[in-house]
Amino acid sequence: MKPYFHHISVLKKEVVDYAPPSTQTILDCTLGGGGHSHSLLDNNSNAFLYGIDRDSFAVKAADRRLKHFNNQTRLAHASFSELPILIKKWGYPCFDYIIADIGVSSEHLTCPERGFSFLYEGPLDMRMDPKRQNLTAGNIINNANEHELMRILRNFGEERYARKIVSKILSERSKKQFRTTLELAELVNIVIPNKMKKRGFNPATKTFQALRIAVNNELQELSYLLEYSPSFLKHSGRLAIISFHSLEDRMVKQKFRNWENPCVCPTELPYCVCGGIPLGKVITRRQVKASKEEISKNPRSRSASLRVFAKN
Repeated sequence: MKPYFHHISVLKKEVVDYAPPSTQTILDCTLGGGGHSHSLLDNNSNAFLYGIDRDSFAVKAADRRLKHFNNQTRLAHASFSELPILIKKWGYPCFDYIIADIGVSSEHLTCPERGFSFLYEGPLDMRMDPKRQNLTAGNIINNANEHELMRILRNFGEERYARKIVSKILSERSKKQFRTTLELAELVNIVIPNKMKKRGFNPATKTFQALRIAVNNELQELSYLLEYSPSFLKHSGRLAIISFHSLEDRMVKQKFRNWENPCVCPTELPYCVCGGIPLGKVITRRQVKASKEEISKNPRSRSASLRVFAKN
């Protein structure tokens, strides 16, 4: 494993701009290389930042990046589901601003030995926390039954050709096990009809996305973040979440809407009787997307969508 962690944070300006005025306490739930945290501390000189990442290499990289803010940071190796334990350990701080950049990092995609990319030869790994996770993409591809493979590709990848891909995987693995990312990427490329391939979009994208989500239990982890974060916010605090695909964005969008309008009364009733109390309001009525300038410098930012919720 290389001794450094490279990650390009997306929508940094927008993340800073949506921070509440006079922000004093910040929680960065996805430190990455510390890009968002560094920008937030730069623009909120008196703030104290708590940060976590489920990738221990990212935590170490962020610690190096934020060395000039040593007295203003407290970092930990943890996932979203571990936040309640950490909050207790930290003395129950409440936050003005919580930020999360969901999904895979630049490091994961450009480091072949991590096994996330369909562009480079590497092991079928895809674990964001290799020190604490045992299940790999290779385990799934080589051992999961047909029903489970279909469920993963359809539910997590929304892959139209899931049945054909799974059928081919089952046929090929009966001869020999899948070992590398390129073996799997080439199989998917063969299965998907040429007429359905889009320029600039690798045919294996959805399959790799599905496996990554399954390996890292990403949607469940996101649900934990959405469940816990309101109780960690101050009454005027904000939650900002950046997502990169429709499954995540849909979860965030729906949860934000429910927080803003929790009423479940039938529409024909003249007034609310269910007792649902709004938690706050959605600040971003539409997805905030990267500027053309940012996309030209970092093409990955094209898929990023930012949504912000403000607690009352």
